[in-house]
This record gives sequence, C-alpha cells and structure tokens, in this order.
Amino acid sequence: MKSKFLFYIIISLGLVFGLSLLTNVDAAKQNRGLLPDLQTVVPDHLQLVNEQQREILRFSNGIANTGDGDWRLRPDFQPTVTVAIQEILDADGNIVDEVLTSTYVFHPEHNHWHLDKIALFEVREGSPTGPVVGANSIKVTFCLIDWYKLVGNSPSSERTYFDCETSYQGISPGWVDQYHQATVGQQLDITGVDEGTYYLVSTANPDGIYIEEDTQNNTAWTEFELTRESNGNPKIKVTGNSPCVLGSGMCGENSPNR
Repeated sequence: MKSKFLFYIIISLGLVFGLSLLTNVDAAKQNRGLLPDLQTVVPDHLQLVNEQQREILRFSNGIANTGDGDWRLRPDFQPTVTVAIQEILDADGNIVDEVLTSTYVFHPEHNHWHLDKIALFEVREGSPTGPVVGANSIKVTFCLIDWYKLVGNSPSSERTYFDCETSYQGISPGWVDQYHQATVGQQLDITGVDEGTYYLVSTANPDGIYIEEDTQNNTAWTEFELTRESNGNPKIKVTGNSPCVLGSGMCGENSPNR
C-alpha cells in the first residue's frame, strides 16, 4: 500500500513539472521577446567505417537558428548540478524572460561542457518515419556555439557564442552549430544490418524543452542505400534528402568538412 502511495506521488510530481514547463514555454512565446527557431541542416558527410569489428555510420550534423532571436543559455551553478537558463531577448538585447530548460553536462571525450537533450539521431528503415533499426535512436548532448553562417562568410569577429566552458552557450540567428563526422558521438552502429533503403534522421530539440518559434520543423534526413559486397563488407550510397531550398544553407551546401 505504501509503495503504491509513493508511486502516485511520483507520477503527480512529474505531471506538475510537465505542466509548469508548458506554462513557461507558452508565456515566453507570448511576450515581446525574439524567439529562436531551431532547424536541422540536412545531415552530411556520411561515411561507413570499421571500428573494432563494428560497422559504424559516421556523419556531420548541424543545427541552425533560423529565427529572429538568439538561442541563448546561461549556466546557473547549484550545489550538485549546473542548470541551464534560457534567456529570451528583445530587439535591444534586453532580457524579457528566462526559463529553466535543461542542464549542463561535462563531456569527458570532448573535455568541455555540453547542454543536455539537444538532438536525436536515428536510423530508420524504408521511410523517414519507418521502424528504427536496432538500438539506433540516441539522444545526444552538444556544446552550442556559432560555428558557421548559413549563407555567406563566417568571420570570427561576428560570432557571439564561441565558448564551451562553463559560460553562455547558444546559436545566433543565421548561424549553425555543427559537429563534424570525425567527432566522438557522431555515429550510429549498423553492424549486420541487411541491404536496403535507410534514412539517417536527425531532430533538434526532440523533447521540446527549449523555447523556440516552431517545434514542427526541427527534423532533417538523408536517404542512403546499403549494399554488401560478396565478402559481406557494407557500402553506402546517398540517394536523397529531406526537402530544402538550395542556396538557403539548409541543404548542407555550406557545411564545412572539418
């Protein structure tokens, strides 16, 4: 009886937290601040590599801010955790709202701080909404910085966010944060997967915890054909991608291979 009572308490607290988050997001959207809009650039630089007898699909992933406002996160240091406060700015750069959205997580392989639940990587079979292949549905953390502009040159002097230590992180309007395919974490395991048509699907802000203009445009995908040679070695060929406007940067045409 006692365990059932505790179970209901836990469920109730979870519902209260969820409703509180929804209220904060709605309030931020209704104020006079400028909101970011997070969209995934078409995944690029797909490559199959053999790592310790595992068949690893590596790829570059970029998250663009196509909104009018910064995606801006401030660390708030607590005794046992560093939480992330999203700041909403107006046209003059004043803070008009701030909401606790996530946490900072130290990434030992990258040796710097990431923000939690930034993206979701998946391999799906047959269509972008088809069944997930194996265990290839992975939520990942990122350090958020201005890496390159969607359109035009990307001078360092114009970057607002460039620090992966315990400081402000974010993406300015018109900029992209990209993780290159050679970076630890930019991979999914497709060992032993059958020949066929597959989709590498990437979604920014998959849980909708970060405040933005539109959460329905966060996904992009790349279609590829997987074949196997007579000895069983896999090969991939990119055969398509999600709809995008060439010249906008969202097709990955400006994505640096570095």
